[in-house]
Parts: sequence; structure tokens; C-alpha cells
Amino acid sequence: MTSRTLTPANQITILRLVFVPLFAILEVGRHYHWALGVLALAALSDIVDGTVARSFHQESELGIALDPIADKVTMASAFILLAYRDVLPWWVTILVLSRDVAMVLTALLISLVGGYRPFRPTVLGKVSTIFQIITLFAAVSFQVAMPLISLNVVRAFVLSTAFFTVASGLHYLMVVRQRYVEHPEGDAAHAANAFNLKEK
Repeated sequence: MTSRTLTPANQITILRLVFVPLFAILEVGRHYHWALGVLALAALSDIVDGTVARSFHQESELGIALDPIADKVTMASAFILLAYRDVLPWWVTILVLSRDVAMVLTALLISLVGGYRPFRPTVLGKVSTIFQIITLFAAVSFQVAMPLISLNVVRAFVLSTAFFTVASGLHYLMVVRQRYVEHPEGDAAHAANAFNLKEK
């Protein structure tokens, strides 16, 4: 692997994948303070890798593909683990995972039919991702018994996450229908621009 491929930005992204099993080990071991710290580092790495790539012109095909994968793996793993630990309800975890799978498959199908196009984030997609991240932090903070983070606070974020997850998914489907189904003569892949695998 060349230095152009294994750039510092990509190394930070790979490090985020390393945080996934580390978070799981700490969570299962009930080391909640450390688990919260690892979760914070994972979130920070998501900001840093993109900043480093843009600032030092280190964008690469590997980074473009790896970054959203790292994001989805981190989020999915955290939701599944916290649901397994009965901190988050399974229904919201299934909702988040189902939306992501459905949207990724739809975007891939459109790209295969009409050719690849860069995926652009939507406002609802960004808001949905933000609430998902906040919900994860709230859940682990509740385990830590952090002041002001009660079970009702966690439930409020869960409901907000569910609302924006459904809203962003429906919005994406509406865009696909409008641009692809109702206007098949246009660029089919243009519909995929409504969705960004990173959504940030």
C-alpha cells in the first residue's frame, strides 16, 4: 500500500474501526467511563480525518470509501451493543439499521443503473445523524450516572432519533421517486445525490 493511499487521514479513519471492538470490550466489562471516552475519541476522529484530508490535500479513493464504512460500522455496533445491554430499545436500533441498509441499497442500485455520482448530504440526513450520535452519548452517560442525564432524557433522544430517522428515510424515497420514477428520462443517478453515506 503506497503512502498516498495510507495517508495520515486514512490512518485516523482506520483507527476509528479499532475503537469499535475496544468500545465493546469496555461496555461489556462495565467500564462505562472508559467506554464513554472511547466513544468520544471515535466521534473526534470522524471530524479530524476529514479535516486533515482537506487541509493537506490527502483525499484518496480509499478514504472516500473507508470513511463512510467506518462511520456506519461504528454507529451500528454501538446501537446493537447498547440495545443488547438494555440501555437502548431494540426497536430504535432496528429502525436505524433498517433505514441505513435500505438507503445504501437504493443508492447503489441507482448508481449501477445511471452511473456513479457523488452523494450529497441532506439537512434531514445530517440532523438524523446528529441525534443518533447524541443518543449514543446520552445512553452511555446514563450508565456513568452523569448528572442531568436521566432515563427520561435518554428516552427523549431515542424518540427524537426515531422521528428524524424515519423523516430522513421518507424524504430520500420521495426524492428518488420524483427524480427517478416520475422522470426516468433524466439522469437516474441524480436521485442518489439526496443521500450521503456519511451524512455529515
